[in-house]
Amino acid sequence: MSDPRRIVAVAAHAADMEFSAGATLLKHALTGWEAHIIQLTLGEKGHPTLSPEEYGAQKRREAEAACEALRVTPHFLPYADGELAASDEVAREIAALFRRLQPEVIIAHWRSSIHADHIAAHHLARRAFFMAANPHFDLGPDLPRARWARMVYADNWEDAEGFLPYIYVDVSEAMEDWQRAFECFAIGRGEGGYPYWDWYDARTRLHGIRIGARHAQAFAVEDAQKLQVR
Repeated sequence: MSDPRRIVAVAAHAADMEFSAGATLLKHALTGWEAHIIQLTLGEKGHPTLSPEEYGAQKRREAEAACEALRVTPHFLPYADGELAASDEVAREIAALFRRLQPEVIIAHWRSSIHADHIAAHHLARRAFFMAANPHFDLGPDLPRARWARMVYADNWEDAEGFLPYIYVDVSEAMEDWQRAFECFAIGRGEGGYPYWDWYDARTRLHGIRIGARHAQAFAVEDAQKLQVR
C-alpha cells in the first residue's frame, strides 16, 4: 500500500492555520490526504489577564480539539510567543519534520505581516523547505531528503500587505466542520473582542464568488511560481 499524500501547514501560533487554512486542510483530509499543522508557538502571550502559562495550556487544549475536528495532526514545537527567531536552529527542527512527513504541499504565512512572529514563520518555512530537500543537510539518521513540495501562502487577516490570491480551493462542503473547529478556540467564539469568524467567513464568500462556489479559501504564491501551471 502506498503512503498517503500529505499537506503540512506551518503556523506561527496555535489558531493561525486552523483559521486561515483549516477548511482546506479538512477538505484534503476528507479526500484521503494526511493533514498536519506544525505549531511553532502556542500564542500564549495573547490574553489580557491570563498568564502565559495559563493561556498556553488553554490554547494547546483548544488547538488539539480544533485539529481533531479538522482531522489534522498537530505538532507542537517549544518556542515562545512574541520571540520567534528565524534561526537555522528552528528551521532545522521544521526541516526534520518535513523529511519525516514528506509533504506534497506546504502552507506557510505570507511574507508581509503586522506580526513579527508571522514574518519569522514565513522565513522559517522557506529555509526549512530548502534544508529538507537538500541532501547535504544532516537532519538526523534515517531521514531521506524531502520531495520538492509546492509552497503556498495562507490568507491571514494579519498578513494582508501585498497578499494577492492566486490559488482558490472550493471549501463549501467543509464549512460546517470548519466552523465547529474554529469555535474550539475562545477567540474563535468572539471572546477576544475581534470578530475572527466574521472576517474569515466573509473572505471565503468573497473568494467563492471569484470561482463560482459558495465558499473558497485563497492562497498566494511567489511570483516565480506563477510561471508554472496551476
